[in-house]
Order: sequence, then C-alpha cells, then structure tokens
Amino acid sequence: MPPTPVEPGRSRPDRRLRLVLLAAAMAMLLLVLPLARGALGAAAPPPPTSYDLAWRASFNRPEHYPLARRPDPALYRPHGDWFGRLILPAAAEMAAGGGDWVWLELEQAPAGHEALVGQRLRLGWQDEPILRALVGKVSTPVRLGEQARLATQQGNVVPTRLDGRNNVGPLQTLAGAHPHDDITVALEEVRVERRDGGTVLRIGRPPLQSTGRWVALVQLLSRDPAEPERFQVQHYDREQGDFVGPIQTVRLPRQPPDRHGRRFFDPQGLLESPVGRDGWYLYGAPDRDGTFTAQALEPRHLTRLESDRVLQGTAVGLNAISRVNWSDGQTRRGRFSRVGLDPDGEHAPWQPGDRSLLIHNFGGIGGPDGEPISGFTVTGHFAFGAARVVSDPFTGEPRFDLRYHQIYANNPNGIVSGSQDWSAYTGNLQRGWLGTRPISDVLVRTDPLLLEELAIQAEVLMARYRSGDGGGVSLVSPAISCVQDSSQALWIAIDQLRRRRRELDGTELPRLASLARSLDALLTPFGMVRADWRHNASLMDRPGDAPDRFRASPSLWDGLLSWRSMLPRRAHDEMARVFLRHGDPLHVLRTNQLPGADRRLAPLAPTQLLGQLPMVGLALPRLMDAFFTPLGAAGLALTALLLGAYAAIALPLGRRSGFLPAPYPGVRPWLLLRRAPALLLSPALVEETLFRGALLPHPLEGLGMADTVAWGALSVGLFVAWHPLAGRLWYRQGRQLFDDGRFLLLAGLLGLTCVIAYQLTGSIWPPVLIHWLVVLIWLEPLGGRRWLVVGVQG
Repeated sequence: MPPTPVEPGRSRPDRRLRLVLLAAAMAMLLLVLPLARGALGAAAPPPPTSYDLAWRASFNRPEHYPLARRPDPALYRPHGDWFGRLILPAAAEMAAGGGDWVWLELEQAPAGHEALVGQRLRLGWQDEPILRALVGKVSTPVRLGEQARLATQQGNVVPTRLDGRNNVGPLQTLAGAHPHDDITVALEEVRVERRDGGTVLRIGRPPLQSTGRWVALVQLLSRDPAEPERFQVQHYDREQGDFVGPIQTVRLPRQPPDRHGRRFFDPQGLLESPVGRDGWYLYGAPDRDGTFTAQALEPRHLTRLESDRVLQGTAVGLNAISRVNWSDGQTRRGRFSRVGLDPDGEHAPWQPGDRSLLIHNFGGIGGPDGEPISGFTVTGHFAFGAARVVSDPFTGEPRFDLRYHQIYANNPNGIVSGSQDWSAYTGNLQRGWLGTRPISDVLVRTDPLLLEELAIQAEVLMARYRSGDGGGVSLVSPAISCVQDSSQALWIAIDQLRRRRRELDGTELPRLASLARSLDALLTPFGMVRADWRHNASLMDRPGDAPDRFRASPSLWDGLLSWRSMLPRRAHDEMARVFLRHGDPLHVLRTNQLPGADRRLAPLAPTQLLGQLPMVGLALPRLMDAFFTPLGAAGLALTALLLGAYAAIALPLGRRSGFLPAPYPGVRPWLLLRRAPALLLSPALVEETLFRGALLPHPLEGLGMADTVAWGALSVGLFVAWHPLAGRLWYRQGRQLFDDGRFLLLAGLLGLTCVIAYQLTGSIWPPVLIHWLVVLIWLEPLGGRRWLVVGVQG
C-alpha cells in the first residue's frame, strides 16, 4: 500500500517529539509503578502461615480425636483435673454483655463432675476484686490496623476473629488467638456454678495452655517399618517400678513441613536417642480408630530431680553460666544435660511442693536447612516461668513440672502469648522447639513471694501481647520484645512488692531486699527507669479500672535505658548470675534438637551482639559493660583512694631513682587545660579500652580469684610491653623513654592500679581517670615532657 500522502503545509511527525512522548510515558510509568505494586501487593493473598500448613494435616485438628474414644484408664491418666478446648463466642453472644467469658468444651473433669465431660460450658472469672481489676485493666477494643496487615503479609498468625469487638478481655484474646477453636487449656481453682439451668465454670487463675487430654508413661520398643509413624510401646508398671506393663501400638505423627520446609517433629531417631532411656511421657488422645496419637512428647529423664553433675562454689557456677553452658561442646545436635550449680553446698535436696523460678532461653537453627542469621547475631528467645516439684502419678517419684510465662510476639507457628506447660510449648509436636532449637532452662530456688508477684505481672503482659493493646498484634522492636517485656514484668513485680509489703525495706527479709536491689541494678543499669515501665507500674498500683491505658514505648532511647535486657542471651546469663551470687542454687536443663537425627539442622547458641564474629563478639559485650557501668560516689571515692596510693608509691620511687626531678617544676594551669583533653583521649581512653575493657573478662562474668589474677597479670604485662613496641614502630620520639627501666617500672605500677580499679568497680572510667591524671601530672607539673624532647634530639 502506498504511503498516506501528506497534506500541503503539514510535515511528518517529528521523531524528536516521539522520543519526548516516550520519555514522558516512561517517567509516568516509573512514578506509577511503585503505587501499582503497592496496590497489587495489598490485594495479593497473604502467604500461608506455618499454622495453616499444619492445619492441613488431620491429626492437628480437634475433630481427629473424638471425645467418645477413651483409652484404658489403668494405662492413661487425665492431663489435669479440669481440661478442655476454648471456643470463642460469636460477636452477637458477646454483645449481650456479661464481661470476659468464653465457651469451653470440657474434655476432663474431676470426680463428681464426670457428667459435664463433652458439654459446652460457659467459662468466666471468679468474682474477686483483684481478678476484676486485672481483667478490667487489660480489656480493650480490638481494631486491626496497618501493623496487623503487615504482620499478615509477613506470614504471621493474626487474630482476625477479634477485629471490631469491644471490651475484649484476656479469656477472649486467648480463645480467639487462632483462626480455629483449637486451643486447649488446663484450669485451676475452678468453682462450679448453676445458673439459668446451665453450668458455669469460674476460675481464680488464668488458664494454662496445655496439649493432649490424656498422658501415658511408656518406653519405645520398636517402629513399624511399613508405617513408620506407629511404634510399639510398653507402659510403666508402678508396682514393679519398671516398664513391664502392657504393650500397645501408638502413633507419633510426622509433622508436615512448615513454611520454611522444616518439620517441627520427625520420629526418626527417637528409638536410638539416649534421652529416652527413662521413658517418655506421651500427651494426646485416641483417634477415630482408637489408636492413641501423641500430640506432645516429654522425656522423663529431664523431669527427674537428679543432676548429671553438681558444681559447687560461686566462682565455678559463674564460669559454667558464662562459658560452659552455651559452649560449642555443650551445643551439639542430640546432646542434653542436667547440671546443678550450688554456690555454698548447704542446700537441702528438692522436695515435693518446692517451687522455683524458670529462666528460659533458646538459640537458632543452623545447618543447610537452617534460618538466616541477621547481623552476625543469633538472637533467640527469652522467657520466665515457674517449676514445681510434684509427685509423678505413674511412678510416685517427685519430678519437675515446668511452666513458661511466654510473652510472645505474633509468629507464623501459632505460639500464643500466655502461660504454657511443656506439652503446649517445648514438647508440642505441631509447634514445639524440642526438635529444632537448642534450649536452656535454668531453675532457680528463690523466694516464693517474688515468684507469685512475677506470675501476676507476666499474665498482664501476656494478655496485652495477645490484644496488642487494641491493635491485635505485637511486633518486635529493640524496646519491645520477649526479653524486654519479661524484664518489665520482673521490674514491676519488684516495684509492687516494695509498694505493698514491708519485707523489701530490708527489716524482715534482708536477703530478698538485697536480691531486689541487685535485680534493680540489672534491669535499670543507668539508675533510670523507663517511662513506660514506670507508668505501667503506677497503673497496677491503682484499684479498679484505670482511666489511663498501658504504654509500650518503641523508642530506641527507652531500649537503651534497659540495654542489659535487650538480647535474650545476655538477660538469661545475667539473671542466672545474679541469683547465684545471692546464694540461690540453680538446676540447668540443656537440650539440643532432640532426638538429633536430622543432619540438615544444627543447633546455634544464642549470642551477644555480633556474637558470631570472632573476637568482636567477645570484646563488644565486655566493652559495653565497661563503658555503660555507671560511676557512682563509691566508685569516685575508690578512684581517689587508688590514685593517692599510686602517688604515695610512685613519687618517692621516681625521686630516689632519679627519674623524677627533686625540685618539681612550676605548674602552668593554662598549659594543663590546653593539653588535658588530648591526653584524656590518648593515651588514657585508648589504652584503657584496649588493655582493660576489651582484654579483661568483665567482673560480671564471675571469674575465680586465680583466673582474675592471671588475667590481670596478662593485662599489666601487655600494657608494659606496649610502650617499647610503640617507641620502635609509631612513636619514635618516645623510644628512649619507653626503653628506660624506671619508666617501665612505674608504668607497670600504673597498669596494676588500673586493673584493681577496673576489677573493683566494673567500670572503665576509674582506670581512665587514674591513667589520665597520672600522665597529665607527670608530663606537665613533673616535667616528663623533657624526656620526649631528649628522645627526639637523640
């Protein structure tokens, strides 16, 4: 076809115009593309959570375990007197009022109430003033906003069923935390009431998340090759005191991969694992076919009161906490241990009824299928909890019963913030960490007053995390996290004890008062309490519903005010050290990815900041301790005393040796002021940072006397040797001075004085001040600068 003729007087479109239009179109595209991408991203379905993936397996659903199926009561025992599944009431049911309540499908009941099993009952709180006040303080409207949308897009479980509800209390936030009604709990302090022809259960304590309504104690015998999830087990016989009871087939289901392709539980290796030599507690229920299916596992060996070894003495115990507990040798896949730390060797054995504080810390997942590590730091997780010594209903022996106060942010696995026992947390097959992470649980025999108050404050924080203070989600920041808010719970607990009890004034219980002061120093290292902690503590002290609301500060400044509790590993170690120093015995339980058969996983110890960088990970925490330990009046007095002692020895020694002039030159104040800042920086701050702060283990690490002396000698020796080396390499004008034996003697004495100051105060500033003043006075008033002039001329 011939080209279209061009009308007279008109030219063809200019090629330059086409290029301009094309450039404009590209610019518009670049401007609109981010908006379009954001819109498309908002419309795109969120990724499936690990909870969603687990839900696809029928054995992770409540209907897989019919209540009508009951195992042999001679072999299986109820997992608690009162046990059931929480069901969130419909919004219309809650609109009628009635306070904070939920439905409970009752699965276990004590004698006299068996007829209630299988019924859907109303569960509420007892009408006690303290309970009403606590429930009122944490009840809030829930409106899911931008943070909830972000959490959903990141693949976290978000309580969408609570969105738009008003006055949502702690029972509702627990029941509605999952997309499905699958949270099971054990109840304590239960009161049964009849109302309007129905039955109402009222509780005096928050529900305890727990898994599996039946429990058995068995020994694994063999595995079915055709159906590898099925095991032959032999039950424990109490009369014989051994595993000689009936043999049955049970199912230990292999969990589907989570969103990262890892399985929370795989039965491979269970038969061979030495941790099972004392048997396993199986928590679960019969399925539709009557086969008992485990939903949680607990190795009996870890619950027994015995220790594999006991270390006596405070120094030995501190070393075990700081250097041994998370060492490479202790952090090997499949390894486990029970270590007792007894500071004075005078404590009685554990007895039924004993209670202890639990300090929980887990690490990272390494290996080819491991998780990414951010910033050379394995953060891990931290929680408090409580351990009780109870009588084992199967054996009659005393054993530990562990519970965790999990202040837990929204996550992909469906772990819900709240009090949880072993079966709901560590040993849970669907989301427990026993098989995938290294874990340290430190049991501390300390004052029950502190345990009870901490449990109350932890419940408040856990309920707030479930509601997100109205936003529905709780996300992690440097100032808001499991470890920071567990520390907040502890600080408020101490504050409440001080406000309400005379014991902590030091007159009735001086040991508890001393412990509280040490914990205060740990939680508020600068002596300044975070504003949100102080505000929240004041709310807890007010009776009834507070008109003000709780605060959660995301600011970095508030995070720095509580910097010692910013990372889980640091908080775990320092808390344990504080209690050990105060004479409390510890029992340390360590596990590493049990049973340890998956070679594509490796346990990673939690670290301090930059802890995976060689040398840096060791020196940085020491420097943080050294620089951020405040220098109080006592430290200043000690600095002055040590400076005076040094002068009393060094001045006569220098004069007799001829190193210092007999008639001291006059002091020129203006010269002192002009040169003082530079001398403070170098050599004082630089050399003390190098030879004291970075080199020496901080006093908080708890070295014994022999090790402390050895490290101090190394510090002084390197400090002295540093000067001749400097004179030869980069400070040649001081070579003659730095080779003089008299100078090196006085330098050694200065190094010793600085080591003593650092070890006694734990702060870098006393040795810096001593070093600075000694150098300043020697260079100017005592005429030391002439040595440098001579060195240059020579």
